[in-house]
Amino acid sequence: MTLEQQLQYQFARSELLEQALTHKSYHNENRENSVGHNERLEFLGDAVIDLCLSQYLMEKFPDFQEGELSKLRASLVNENTLAEMAGGFQFDELLKLGKGEIRSGGAKKPRLLASAFEAVVGSVFLDAGYYPAQALVVRLFTPYLDDDRVRTLYSSDYKTRLQESLQQQLQMTPEYSVIDESGPDHQKMFVAQVRVGDRVLATGSGNSKKSAEQAAACEALKVVV
Repeated sequence: MTLEQQLQYQFARSELLEQALTHKSYHNENRENSVGHNERLEFLGDAVIDLCLSQYLMEKFPDFQEGELSKLRASLVNENTLAEMAGGFQFDELLKLGKGEIRSGGAKKPRLLASAFEAVVGSVFLDAGYYPAQALVVRLFTPYLDDDRVRTLYSSDYKTRLQESLQQQLQMTPEYSVIDESGPDHQKMFVAQVRVGDRVLATGSGNSKKSAEQAAACEALKVVV
């Protein structure tokens, strides 16, 4: 079964799907044969997912307030969930990667899989507009919205839990900053710091800025809860 069959969407411009599955490392090594890389589509797809999911959550949970909707959306739209979805479509076998990324196991990196998933949604939006993209997003996220899954997602979103705790205890909001990054471009490691006011609560590391911030929030919860 092809990816288009799995997505239940047929592209009018197949080059958009190819671009969505092309990492910058491959494009840089194969410019003469590349349709481009997926970073711009990832940027667009991130916004499209947020918009489509926001509308869907408002309709599905009419009694939720803005804060609850934001928390639920943040719990759903994260690197782990998006990478899991991409894995379900075997993106690891479809991604076009440069030699360095292939050697470092890039096809299995959650960050690259999540980025490719966002890029594919962006490519559907460019190919056909809002409603086909919305239908795709709703269909793919619906299985993650049963009661047990929602509770699991809430519990793993450490940034949301930390923010709620600090607002309740101190009426303050945590602030995050990346204080260090190391490693080659294809295998970056980030260290993030979380503060409240002038107080440093914790640091955490990860292979993306988002995962480093989540790790820092997880450590901070041990201090403030």
